[in-house]
Amino acid sequence: MSRKNKRDFDYNPYYDDPQPDPAPAKRKLSKKRKAVNITVAVLSSLSLLVGGGCMYAEGMISNINTMSSDDEFQINSGLVSQLEADNQANAVNSRIEIGDGATRGLYHDSAVMNILLLGVDDYQANDVGRSDSQMLLTIDTRHKKLKVTSFMRDMYVQIPGYSPNRINVAYSLGGPALTVQTLESNFGVDIDRFVIIDYDHFEDIVDTLGGVELEITAEEANLVNRHSGESSSKRLTGGTRVLTGKQARYYSRIRAIGNDQARTERQRKVVMSLVEKLKKSDLFTINNALSKILNMITTNINTNEMLALVSNAMTYLNYPMEQNRIPFEGGYENTFVTISGQRASVLIPNLRQNSANLVEFLYEDDVPPRVK
Repeated sequence: MSRKNKRDFDYNPYYDDPQPDPAPAKRKLSKKRKAVNITVAVLSSLSLLVGGGCMYAEGMISNINTMSSDDEFQINSGLVSQLEADNQANAVNSRIEIGDGATRGLYHDSAVMNILLLGVDDYQANDVGRSDSQMLLTIDTRHKKLKVTSFMRDMYVQIPGYSPNRINVAYSLGGPALTVQTLESNFGVDIDRFVIIDYDHFEDIVDTLGGVELEITAEEANLVNRHSGESSSKRLTGGTRVLTGKQARYYSRIRAIGNDQARTERQRKVVMSLVEKLKKSDLFTINNALSKILNMITTNINTNEMLALVSNAMTYLNYPMEQNRIPFEGGYENTFVTISGQRASVLIPNLRQNSANLVEFLYEDDVPPRVK
């Protein structure tokens, strides 16, 4: 037998080796094999977990309602005619600034993802409705922050291809794509994706998460009790309370207390409270909630992007949160215009000041170049 083959058999515990004292070699082999077996077992388990997790995530994400940015919305010709009539009646339109986002390009940073959240109501059958709530959720991985910016619905701006109007009318004219285009052209910030949540699903989302904890006033509690449609057994009083989906929906839309600034602040409070709740939840709870919530939204976030967001959810949820509002206080003119033949109060923003405010909030000291 060759020396090589002899050495091979020397390390075989089942071979009757004539050499003296083979025990040390056997013990060394046993430890080595044990380490290898443990390593293989751990790696195999991790592979199964990762593979199973990916399959689970892909299955969960497949339930999302997807929409392309190019999907067209049926234009309401009656609405367009009304807008044209309003435009002729509004001498104030000459004071509306034209944003330079379309001509100079948009501020874009690959480390900052801007997702427009649209809360939409269907006002009647076969009507796409209007975006009652418009918030920009920013995942800033450069500064490791989550940022929420409200755009007030009473802002009176130029809608690309149409006459000036309240910003929420853009959704009725061209859906999420025109809403994104309107915000981008006016404020110069790149909006990467959008998510649409209709208000019926908003209730379900809040209830799926076990309600939302908010500090409310006695006056707000009274309005919620009277108008939310929730049962009398769940009446609220002022203080820190857990609101159901119906209660949170009405709370987010209160306009009888304060103004639209106060209303958008309530909406941000709801969103930030839900995020804080998820921060305190374990991975199982988050996955369970996501599996139920994802099929309640419509978005143009693609599968790979959604997988990346879900896989990094725990990291992002641990980011501190900051909030902003456009137009900011002092950055607009409050005036009256004619809308649908009636006198209505609107906010005409100073686009230069508000664009600078938004860019500074989103990008801080790392303002990126504009990209056309």
